[in-house]
Amino acid sequence: MPVEINYLEGRKICVVFCQLKEEETFKTNTENPEEAGFKLKCLHGLGNIIDGKYLKVEGPNGSFQVPPSAYRNIYPNDGTDLLKDSEYFVMVKIDSKMEL
Repeated sequence: MPVEINYLEGRKICVVFCQLKEEETFKTNTENPEEAGFKLKCLHGLGNIIDGKYLKVEGPNGSFQVPPSAYRNIYPNDGTDLLKDSEYFVMVKIDSKMEL
């Protein structure tokens, strides 16, 4: 069943990109997993619904089409400083081999 996303049109949205720094180290280093750590980067912008099916967040620092698999994980701002004045946020995992 498709997720309803039309309410996000024109809303302030924060896309939080999450990436494990060294995913293989994280998997093998069970004694000190914090050594691997992770990176976070945010894209703040406005929601744009494309063809009534896809969510694209467009901001001054670029744009990003949110993968449909993440639509069920879009939540209202919970007051975290990282989200600033966004009305909604979504976290997206980025492959460890990609440049963040």
